[in-house]
Amino acid sequence: MNDSSDANGLGRRAVFAAAAGAATLSGLPAAPRAQHAADPARPILVRGAHVLSMDSQVGDMPLGDILIERGAIRAVAPNIEAPAGATIIDGAGRIAMPGMVNGHIHLAQTMQRGLSTEHSFVGYFQTIVLRHSNRMTPADVKLADHAGALEQIAAGVTAVMDWSRETMSPAHADAAIEGLDAAGIRAVLAYTAPPIPQGADAAAIHGRMVDHAKALKAGRLAASDGLIQLWTCLQGPDFTPLEPALVDMRRLAEIGVPIAIHTGASIYANRKPRLLAQLDAAGLLNDRLQIVHANNHEDDEYKLAADKGVMLASTPEVELRMGHGHPSMFKALAAGMRVSVGTDIPSMVGGGLLPQLRVAMAVELHRLNLLAIAATRTVAQTPPVTARQMLEFATIGGARGLGLDRVTGSITPGKRADIILVRADQPLTAPVSDPAGLVLLQASAGDIETVIVDGRIRKQGGRLADADAPAVFRRLQDRAEEMAAAASRG
Repeated sequence: MNDSSDANGLGRRAVFAAAAGAATLSGLPAAPRAQHAADPARPILVRGAHVLSMDSQVGDMPLGDILIERGAIRAVAPNIEAPAGATIIDGAGRIAMPGMVNGHIHLAQTMQRGLSTEHSFVGYFQTIVLRHSNRMTPADVKLADHAGALEQIAAGVTAVMDWSRETMSPAHADAAIEGLDAAGIRAVLAYTAPPIPQGADAAAIHGRMVDHAKALKAGRLAASDGLIQLWTCLQGPDFTPLEPALVDMRRLAEIGVPIAIHTGASIYANRKPRLLAQLDAAGLLNDRLQIVHANNHEDDEYKLAADKGVMLASTPEVELRMGHGHPSMFKALAAGMRVSVGTDIPSMVGGGLLPQLRVAMAVELHRLNLLAIAATRTVAQTPPVTARQMLEFATIGGARGLGLDRVTGSITPGKRADIILVRADQPLTAPVSDPAGLVLLQASAGDIETVIVDGRIRKQGGRLADADAPAVFRRLQDRAEEMAAAASRG
């Protein structure tokens, strides 16, 4: 069969692409866009849900209502009268909880989904970074960020930290913002320092990036009502000689935004012993620094980082597969660090945060069980890692790990309305005995029925509210095929 169009103008490849896009979105097509979904002035009342607020003051409610007005949570109570004209969402048989926060993802790699299925760390860099990321045009970045953000929304993620090595020019950064904005997700865009061609003026190239980032902060992002924020991301001292890395960090710190770097994995060829202590000595260990992976720092350095307010992002599945070491999230949390959890590379893994939380919980319990068996020949009667603790990593803890906890991460009156509803009456989720355990260990992306971001409905009835989603994923398929063909030619 060839790839020509049929009588309706939909060819074989287009049909395949549409099916692939639908599968990515939990097997459900996009719903017609609800007119009120884009109107933040219209109140929303979630009625009769089991509320997991992730706020110790609000607590949990087996039967609770949530009132949303102008994008903010106005009230959480057992019974709230619906305001005139409010959109009513039936919460019966549903668990309402904060939207999840993806603390580290290379979102533009959505265009390379699946290419790293068999990659080692070296293979990933040789293929994805050197043959794909460097080829992405601004239009590619916009498309991939839009599609990747839609996938995250479908999986119950309402905020992402996009560590974008593909933003290699001001045009790429503008495109990334356009893609994130089109999806309607809350986002931190980590703008990269571009590579310097041999013989080029590094100061001029970096200066252009700094000036553009400052203009973004003062202009477009300042007008976005805080839905998109700007960070910077660097290769960092574990990938380059120390002094040039420190120069880059000092130069980019002048933008006045957080910096994210990958650190502390034994597989990094330029890994530096006691790096965090060296950064502290250079005055660069502070509450505007995020370290990613960071599994093999010395124990006392986690406490040092905690004392300075440093954030940590853990990506359990990729770290375990690629040899980054045992995830440091529990060690860092015990030291007092702010910790978020991320999915890392869409070229290898997807599906949102629930799979990451399950992997992290299992591998940490395995580690603790081995220690207990070695010491006492038995394991703890009550496991020391709980489902609620894991959900905290993805909600209020994840928001704290990105400095967003005053905005999102819990169902708290006054915060922005980033909320998801999980079906608890389906074949894989009924009956409910432990709501936190059900969400963590039983539910899938397909059970996440409703997603609200900043008071706007982005997924409803199990379907994305973005009517453009099927077309976005068809374009993604076509462009991914074109790029793979170009990469194969070297």
